[in-house]
Amino acid sequence: MESNHKIQRPGLIGMLAAGLWLAALVVEYHYGLLPPGNGSWMYYADQSVFFLALMGYLIMLVGLWQSKAAGEGRFGKISLGIFIAGIAALLIAQVVQWLTKNPDFFLFPVGGILQLLGGLLTGTAVVTAKRWSGWQRFAPLLQGLYYLIVLFIPIAVSNQSPSELTEGLWQVTWFITSLALYSASNQSR
Repeated sequence: MESNHKIQRPGLIGMLAAGLWLAALVVEYHYGLLPPGNGSWMYYADQSVFFLALMGYLIMLVGLWQSKAAGEGRFGKISLGIFIAGIAALLIAQVVQWLTKNPDFFLFPVGGILQLLGGLLTGTAVVTAKRWSGWQRFAPLLQGLYYLIVLFIPIAVSNQSPSELTEGLWQVTWFITSLALYSASNQSR
């Protein structure tokens, strides 16, 4: 497994992204800036922070790919590819939302489903590849399961947006996964 600053940096970026998302989330709820927003500079500034956080998650996932934590086989590569495609779709959807002021762009649900599927498959691949040991091995699966059980299923059943708390705790799972990438690459030196 490749272990150097090339792998550690994406872990640090992922942890920073989780913090950025949490900060943007607090601002969004405190000032009532939920999409489609009010068109104010504050709404666009807050959405820009979410965009930066998503970029950070994309960088972290590429680092996870480079670490080969999901193994070198087809399953791990496809799993991470799906996960990366989901985040990329959400980034594109956010730009389209800014341009059209339409929060119902089709790439949002597509990106969400790809993120869900990719997260679960990647978590499974990391566990079964056994490249990481200890808690790090289960961190990506925790992120995928949290998204499925706490966010996706309740939203699909009730058609309601997640609460600030449940979305905030989701960022903790991203932080843990990013920390796992950072610390696992640090241990294998």
